[in-house]
Amino acid sequence: MGLFDLPAPAFTTLDQLMASAIGPFGRVLIWALICAGISMVLYRLISPQSRIKQVKAEVKAAQRAMADDDGEDFGQGMQLAKAQLDKSFKLVGFVIGPAVLASLPALTMIVWMDGQYGYSCPPPGQTVQIDVEPADVAFEQIGINPDATDGTTTGACPVVQLPGTLDGQSHIVEAAAPIPVMHHKVWWNSLIGNPAGYLPDDTPVTQLRFALPSQEIISAGPDWARGWELTFFGFLLLGSLAIKKGFRIE
Repeated sequence: MGLFDLPAPAFTTLDQLMASAIGPFGRVLIWALICAGISMVLYRLISPQSRIKQVKAEVKAAQRAMADDDGEDFGQGMQLAKAQLDKSFKLVGFVIGPAVLASLPALTMIVWMDGQYGYSCPPPGQTVQIDVEPADVAFEQIGINPDATDGTTTGACPVVQLPGTLDGQSHIVEAAAPIPVMHHKVWWNSLIGNPAGYLPDDTPVTQLRFALPSQEIISAGPDWARGWELTFFGFLLLGSLAIKKGFRIE
């Protein structure tokens, strides 16, 4: 489990509580609004609102000065342009730090959402296409892991036998969650872990990719719109804008 995965158990517990009364679409919508609320409140608390408001007024004044300039004095025009750029960069400097910090809760939720609503395990008895890198390494799917369910189906993810680096050595790799990629553990997994698990270090296989079926939270529309992403990010944006406007956040 990585640093950004620490809130995942709490998210999962709350999601399971909502599941008894609310379908996947409703839960994703609620998560998007929760995410918008947390991020905007955090941004409001850590950003210098009065200073941002003042700099915004200065930027508008610089823009008006540029618009009113008749363009006859090139030197004056350059000074006005420089003043506008200086004010704009100053505004960015006040906003970017708090915006990045306020986005961290959203990042933790997005990581969890992708694991929770991204893919499903195939039904028992149904094989799934598996691609391996390097492509010339021999491997075999030898079963399924009944414990690797996505919480919404009775599916189970593949169990694969991989060769080791020593002659005659082999490894049994069980995907612990419906995640389409398994690989060796790398440095960034200390931030974002792979719920499916990792490949053994002493195998020549660097990546397993499973063609898992994508979850659909809505049954209508094009395929790209049926997953969690469009609903989540759409309502996250709308919720953030509504909170920003309603609470007059700069």
